[in-house]
Amino acid sequence: MLSIVTNIRAWSSRRRGPTLSRGRPVGGPPRPAVSVPPAGRAHSDQLLDSIAPDSKTEDHTTQMSNTAHRRIDEIEGIRGLALILVVLFHLFGRGRVSGGVDVFLFVSGFLLTLAMLRSHVSGRPQNLRRRYERMVMRLTPPALLVLTATVVMTLAVLPASTWTQTGHEIVASALYYENWELISSQLAYGAAGPSTSPVQHFWSLSVQGQFFLVWPLLLALVLRVGGRRSWTTHLVAGIVLLMTVASFIYAWSLNASEPAVAYFDSFTRFWELGAGALLAIAFSHVNRFSTAWRVALGWTGAALIIASGFVLDGAQQFPGPAALIPVAGAALIIVCSGSPTRLGVDRALATPPVRWLARISYPLYLWHWPILIAYLAVRGYDGVGILGGAFVLAAAILLAWLTQRFVSEPVLEVANRRPRKRYPILALGAAATLTLIVTTGAAAVQQSQSETLTAVSETGSDYPGALVLTDGASTPEKVDPAPDASIAFDDLPEVYQEKCIQNYRDTAEFAIVKTCAPRGDADSPLEIVMAGGSHTQQWADAMTTLAERHHWRLTIIDKDGCRLSLDEKNPNASCVAWNKAAIDEIIRLQPDAVFTVSTKTYLDQAELVIAGQVEAWKALDHAGIRVVGVRDTPRFPWRIPECLEQHAAAPAECGLERSRVYAAESPSRSMPDLPESFVEVDVADGFCSSRCEPIVGNVTAYRDDDHMTASYSTTLVPLLERELEKSADFLFG
Repeated sequence: MLSIVTNIRAWSSRRRGPTLSRGRPVGGPPRPAVSVPPAGRAHSDQLLDSIAPDSKTEDHTTQMSNTAHRRIDEIEGIRGLALILVVLFHLFGRGRVSGGVDVFLFVSGFLLTLAMLRSHVSGRPQNLRRRYERMVMRLTPPALLVLTATVVMTLAVLPASTWTQTGHEIVASALYYENWELISSQLAYGAAGPSTSPVQHFWSLSVQGQFFLVWPLLLALVLRVGGRRSWTTHLVAGIVLLMTVASFIYAWSLNASEPAVAYFDSFTRFWELGAGALLAIAFSHVNRFSTAWRVALGWTGAALIIASGFVLDGAQQFPGPAALIPVAGAALIIVCSGSPTRLGVDRALATPPVRWLARISYPLYLWHWPILIAYLAVRGYDGVGILGGAFVLAAAILLAWLTQRFVSEPVLEVANRRPRKRYPILALGAAATLTLIVTTGAAAVQQSQSETLTAVSETGSDYPGALVLTDGASTPEKVDPAPDASIAFDDLPEVYQEKCIQNYRDTAEFAIVKTCAPRGDADSPLEIVMAGGSHTQQWADAMTTLAERHHWRLTIIDKDGCRLSLDEKNPNASCVAWNKAAIDEIIRLQPDAVFTVSTKTYLDQAELVIAGQVEAWKALDHAGIRVVGVRDTPRFPWRIPECLEQHAAAPAECGLERSRVYAAESPSRSMPDLPESFVEVDVADGFCSSRCEPIVGNVTAYRDDDHMTASYSTTLVPLLERELEKSADFLFG
C-alpha cells in the first residue's frame, strides 16, 4: 500500500510542478504555522497515547525536525468514528462486526510510535515514567468506574450462575488480560452461559494496554541502541516490519483454523498496531497529496472503514487479511491529512457533533456493552430491537458524557497541573482494591458451590433423582433442588479436574491422544475404555462407581466435542486425526469393551446413529473389541440452569415433551450393518417419562442444554447397572 501511495504522490507532484521543499509547490501559499508548545510540555505528550481523547488538546499536529509541519486534525475523528462504529454495530448490527476495533488498534500504534520517534529526533528524553503515568490517568479512572458499576449490575440483574465467571472477567479487565481470559474460559468447550459477559468488550482495551506496556520499553531500547545515528530509523523500521509481517502471517494461519481464538489473540492483533507504527515511521518521509487527491482518497478511506462492517464477516475474517480493508482506510485518511479542505473527509470529521462524539468515544465504548447486557437481562430478551437499541445508546451517551465531564477531564486536569503527585499510584491502587474484592467474592462463591455439591451426595435420601422415574421412588417435599441452578453448570464429572480430556479446539496440538489414570480396580484383568466426547464422559462418575463395585479397570481416552468416529468429512481436522490415533491406541490396549455414546438426539428432529461412528465400531470389532453404546441424553432449546433461574416458581416451563427429542425406540435397533458384538444400553427412561423435566427427584438434571449434571448421573447408577447386566453380561463374568 505504501508503494502505491508514493507513486500517486509522485504523479500528483508532477502535476503541480516543481517544488522548493517537500510538499510546497512553487508559488503556492505557505502552510499555516503550528504554534510551539510551552516549555516543559512537549507537544508530543499532547498526542493521545490511548483511545481516551484529551479534551484540552484541540490541535493534533505532528512534526519531525527534518520535515515541514504536518497537521493530523483527523486523528481524533478517526478514532471516534472507529469506536462509534463498534458501538452501533453492537446495538444494531444483528451480529455483524465492524472494522472499528481494527482501526482503533492501528491508530493506537501510529500515535504512540510517532510520539516516541518525534521525541527521539528532537533530542528529548523519552521519559517513559511520565508516559506510563499519563496512560494510567487516561485509561484507569473511567474504566474502574464502569467495572465497579458492572459489579453492582451483575449482582442486581444477572443470573447467579454467571457471577463467578463474570468476576473472573472483571478482574481480567482491570488487569488488562481480558482477551486471554476469554480464550481460556469463554471459548472452552461448553463455556458457561449463553449470556455474553458484560465486560467482554474490554478485550480490545486489554490488547491495547498490553501494547502500551511493552512497546515503549522495546522501542526505547532500540532507539537507545541506535542513538542519533542516521540508520536508527531504518533499524526501527526493519524490526517493526519483521514483527508485523510475522504477526500477519500468524493471524492469517490461525484465522483459517480457529477464528474465534484468532479474534482475541494479542499476537494476531499485533500486526494492526505494527502497521500503525510503520506508518508513523514513514509519515515524515512522504510528500503531501494535492487537495483533489486528499479529498478523493480521504473519502475512500472513510468508505473503506464504514463499509467493512457491511461487506465482510468480521467475526470470522478479522484479524486476517480482510482486516487490511479498514486498516487501509484509516491509513488513507492519515496520509491525506493536512490543512483543512472544503470538501474533504477532514471537514466532516471536524464538525461539532462528530468532535463531541469523538470526545466521549472512550467512555461511550466502556458503558454501552454493560448497559446492553443489563437491558437484555431485565427485559428477558435474546436480542435488542431498534427501539431498545436506541434506548441503550441514549443511556450510554448520557453516562459517557457524565463520565467524561466529571471523571476523565477533572482527573487529567489535576494530573497535568500537579504532575509530580502520585495520582497514578492511587489509580493503580484502586484497580488493585477492586481486583482483591472481586477475587475474594468469586472465591467465596466457588467455596459455597463446592460445599453445596458435597451436601447433595451426603444427603441422598432427599435427592432420589432418576430413581423417581426408574424405581418408583417418591420425591420428598419441601426440599430445595440441588445442585442449585446457580452452580449446576459447574457440576462436572471428577475426571475433568485431572486435565486429561483433550480440548476440542482444531489445531494439531489438540490431536494428541491423552490417557487418564485408571479408575476402579487398576489391577483388574477386565478393562473398559470410555471414549466418545462429552456425551460419553458425562457418564464417568456413574461408570467409576460401577467399576469400583465390580472390580473393572476403567480407562478414559477422550476429546471434547469429538465422537468416536471415522468420519473423514468432519470439519474439525484435529478430531479426525485424534480419532485415528485414539482407535489405534485402544486397539493396542485390547480392552474387553469400549463404552461410548451410540445415538445423537436433536431438538424436533429424528434421533439417529451417525454413520462414521458405525465405521469406528466396525474397526474395533475387527480387532476383537466389543462396543457398548449408551443412548444419548435429551436436548433442550435453552440452557436449563438459566431457564430455572428465570422460572424458579414454575420449573416445568423449562421441560419439553419426550417425543421432541427421543424416537419411539432407539434407532440403533433398526440400523443395518452394525457389528455383531455391538450392544446398547437404553437409559432414556432415566431422563424422561412422557416429558423430560429439568428437575427430577429434587435433583437438577442438566448443567446446560444437553449435558446432565454429575449429581444426576449418580442417581442413574442402578438403571445403568441393570441395563449393562441385561445387554453386556460379559462384564459381570
